[in-house]
Amino acid sequence: MILLHITLLILAGLTLWWLSGFDSKVTGENTKADLIRRILRCVVSFVLATIFFSGPSILGILILPVSIGLLWCGCLGEFFARGFHRLIDHADNREYDPNKSAHDLEMVASLLKSGRHDEAVQLCEALKQSGDANILVLETMLARSGIQFESGRKTRPLSEAYRLRSEGKIEETEMVLKSLLADNPANVDAALMLMRLYVQDFQRSDKAAEVLRVLEKQPHIPSTHIEYARRSIHDWGRKERKPEAVVLPESVDELLVCGYQGTAIEILERKLKEQPRDFDSWLKLAEAHGLYAGNLHRAEKIVGKIEANRDFSAEQIQVAKMKLKEWREAKPRKN
Repeated sequence: MILLHITLLILAGLTLWWLSGFDSKVTGENTKADLIRRILRCVVSFVLATIFFSGPSILGILILPVSIGLLWCGCLGEFFARGFHRLIDHADNREYDPNKSAHDLEMVASLLKSGRHDEAVQLCEALKQSGDANILVLETMLARSGIQFESGRKTRPLSEAYRLRSEGKIEETEMVLKSLLADNPANVDAALMLMRLYVQDFQRSDKAAEVLRVLEKQPHIPSTHIEYARRSIHDWGRKERKPEAVVLPESVDELLVCGYQGTAIEILERKLKEQPRDFDSWLKLAEAHGLYAGNLHRAEKIVGKIEANRDFSAEQIQVAKMKLKEWREAKPRKN
């Protein structure tokens, strides 16, 4: 019987010690203070339980259970709150690679540089579905190669035109593109490629301008496409100059405000790799994605990691949730 009592006491002690870890004020920032707080909670509970079972009285029956309940209600509430959160929103247990976004963009750039445009578009579509990349950056990279991101996979004739141009057969490329535009004058992809062909390969900006004038007359062509084509004719015909050195702002906040989101994100990810318990850097990384880069999906994932991290307090988690709500409201809605 004594052995049974000892076993029950040990199990009860272990259970209380485990439950005390759900105290919202146990943040892990001060290990000594956290340890003292947990020990005091468990010791006081054992003292109250001993008084209750040693000689129960009417006063003890009324007061002691209430005291124990008040002592543990915060931990129990936090325990059930986390359990409910896991039930409705499963944690992302995949290993977090802070350099994944940069690697994905480098892969897209490498495919475009080597002329493998179809593969680049397919990779961009996959990244778009996963939500792990900045859509604005992907659109810009493809647009610089004359590819419209919304168009998805290219038709076979257009793919053939890319192949012919990569092989240096510019006359055959011109014939394919002119044939495509004869069938559909509103084919923006074919028009852009033909304009680029005239400017870069034939050195005929005037003929590129003619293609643009025909495209402008077509109905339902977005004005952004026309403006991009007009600007591209000028850019393609301009001789390349050695880029001047750019002096970047020093702080992360200044980088974000000045539009250097990629650099700011890279700095924050590198800092978090060295200091994974830095709440301010986690929150700033979520802000860089959600507010400045417009990637709310990525920001939600980062806030989810903050919620699942035992190093952060309930107050810090609440701050992150409130910030995420503000970024959602700040995002412009589509008409």
